Amino acid sequence: MPETREQAESFTILCRRCDRPIIARAAWVGWEVQCPHCFSILRVPEVPADGRPVQADAPNLSARLCFNFACPRCDCLLESHTGMCGQLAICPTCAARFNVPYLRGKSGRPDKAVLIEGEAGYPTPVHAYGASGHRAPQIIRRDDGTSVIECPRCNAHNPIDADTCGACGAPFTMEAAATVGKMYRDRRASSSVTLGVVALILFFTIIPGLLATWQGLRSVMNTESSRRPVLGFIGLGMGVLSLAGGIAYWYWQLK
Repeated sequence: MPETREQAESFTILCRRCDRPIIARAAWVGWEVQCPHCFSILRVPEVPADGRPVQADAPNLSARLCFNFACPRCDCLLESHTGMCGQLAICPTCAARFNVPYLRGKSGRPDKAVLIEGEAGYPTPVHAYGASGHRAPQIIRRDDGTSVIECPRCNAHNPIDADTCGACGAPFTMEAAATVGKMYRDRRASSSVTLGVVALILFFTIIPGLLATWQGLRSVMNTESSRRPVLGFIGLGMGVLSLAGGIAYWYWQLK
């Protein structure tokens, strides 16, 4: 009787601790898995040529480095560690499938995650965790006819138009979900405020005012969202005010 495709892609490994058999897939070679019997961590060995059960390898005991990267579909901020690099992962927000990126040797920064071939780039669910099944925010209708959002993390009830849980801060919508783009915009907004304060003190030098204005513009010029960072507007305003003061100062000095 010929082997099925699933049988050809799977083989048996033996746990190093309890010696019980575990069914593994050929695609898992080199991955670290957990024994379903004794819950010890094992590394999947190479597929044996003779098809016999083979003992699992010892797990990698080297220190693992945690890092953040962006989902290639919805841009949500995700966290992983070096022990998962190259493994298949699923975004908890939009259910996109991708391989966890590797870290670059010199810079230590992660490569850009790439969607698995065949995965559509869009659309993205409107609600954060909208693709997480029972873990997604649930809309509950009360006896009086009003509706509330039940948080999947703490079960607290929130107004139907809430973007985040008022009790634990879990995001309900993509507007509230942490994304890499939002993180960069927040950094620019904070730096624009810092530069704006310096520019107001050193308004006659002009340069800090130009930098504060530039960083403020970069933080508020976001076409992907209707929400603009307040700090970005504050930094932009201080930069423009500093530039106006610097121009007036030099005008009267050179007059």
